[in-house]
Amino acid sequence: MSRFLPLSANIELLFHEAGDDMGERVRAAADHGIGTVEIWSHSDKDLDALAKALDTTGAALHTLLIEGRLTLADRTTHEEFLEHVRTAAAAATRLGCSRIVTGSGVGLPYMKRAVQHDIVVEALRAGAEIAAAHGVTILLENLNTRVDHPGTLFDTTAECLAAVRAVGSPGLALLYDAYHSLQMGEVPERELAGAMESVSHVQIADLPDRTEPGTGTVDWAAQLRALRQLGYDGPIGLEYRPTTESQASLQVITGIAASL
Repeated sequence: MSRFLPLSANIELLFHEAGDDMGERVRAAADHGIGTVEIWSHSDKDLDALAKALDTTGAALHTLLIEGRLTLADRTTHEEFLEHVRTAAAAATRLGCSRIVTGSGVGLPYMKRAVQHDIVVEALRAGAEIAAAHGVTILLENLNTRVDHPGTLFDTTAECLAAVRAVGSPGLALLYDAYHSLQMGEVPERELAGAMESVSHVQIADLPDRTEPGTGTVDWAAQLRALRQLGYDGPIGLEYRPTTESQASLQVITGIAASL
C-alpha cells in the first residue's frame, strides 16, 4: 500500500461481513491491512467496545459526524448545532479521533445566498472555537445537490473553502469529497489549487452510483496523482457502497495507491 496515500475505510459501509458490531468491523479492516477507519453517527454506537477495538488493533478513528442535519443558514438552529459540536467533540476525544464532520444544511429559498453564507459562517466560527478547545477540528464537507443532497446550501468546493477561510480558525477545515465534487461537474485539481492548506481530509467513491473505485467512470489513478501533486498526504477515505465483498472491492484502489 502506498506510504503517500494510505487508505481509510468507512466501516458504516465496508466490512459489513463482520456483522453489525463496529468493533468487529475495525478488526476486519485491520486484518486486511487498513488501520484507519471512519464512522458516521456516534450516539448509536457502543463507544467502549469501539475504543477497545481501536486500542487492541492499533487502528485510528479518523472522522465521525456532528449529528443532526440542521439548517445553519437559520440562526435559530445555532445553539442546537453548538450542542451537537460539544457532544461530537466529547465522543471524538473518547475515541482518539481529531476530526468531526458537518455540512452546511439546506438553503433557504427566501433569503439571498450571500446572506445565508454569512450566517452559516457565524455558526461555523462559534463551532470552531468549541472544537479547538476540545483539541478537534470541524471538517466542512462539500455535498452534491444533483443526486444525493438536494437543497444543500454549500454544494460546491469553492463555497466551502470560502467559509473555511472566512472563519480562519484551526478548529475548521475542509473535507474534500471527490465523489460529491465530481457529481457537480468540478475538476478537482482546479478546485483545490492553492487551497491545500485548508484541506484536512479527502473522501472518494466512483461515479455515477457511489460504488467502489474501478466500477464507474472516474480515472482514479489520475485523480490520486493530482492530489499527490497538489501536496495532499493524508488518508484517502473510502466512503462507497461496495458491489461485492469488501476485501474484493478494495483491489482496484489498493493497487492504484500502491503504484503512486
